[in-house]
Amino acid sequence: MKPYIDVRWVVVPSVVLILGSLCSFAGTSKPPETSKIVPSVPEVSIPQSVFLIPSQPSEGRNPFYPQSRMGFQAAPPTTKPHEPSVIDTSSFVLNGITSPPKRTAMINGRTFEPGEAGEVRLPSGAKALIKCEEIRNESAVIVVNGQRREVRLRSGV
Repeated sequence: MKPYIDVRWVVVPSVVLILGSLCSFAGTSKPPETSKIVPSVPEVSIPQSVFLIPSQPSEGRNPFYPQSRMGFQAAPPTTKPHEPSVIDTSSFVLNGITSPPKRTAMINGRTFEPGEAGEVRLPSGAKALIKCEEIRNESAVIVVNGQRREVRLRSGV
């Protein structure tokens, strides 16, 4: 048995394509050429943005930092004479000591090596600058406000 092919499915689309292409060339004597005309774009000048940072609040706000007060003439800050703050030595806690070869001590949650200085947070929320002078087996020697203190590990920990 031979496969059945309906001629209408082959002939009709072919005729439509041939007629369509002939109709498109019917009004011209030669095939269409690609256009080499480039549309011209008018020159547009782009304006430059200018931001003037105000020097007084009455002139406006800084557009980049509207809540900022930087640059405005502020009242001079009132300063108190520097008083050496008294820090309770019980506010320093030696949390732990690492073993050799590189000994470190953790004081109030911050790790120090011998000779290293840094800030630690006190239980009151304030910060204190300390220097770790020496690390021993059960304690660390720190310097706070020019005074040497020895901070010991808590017993039973």
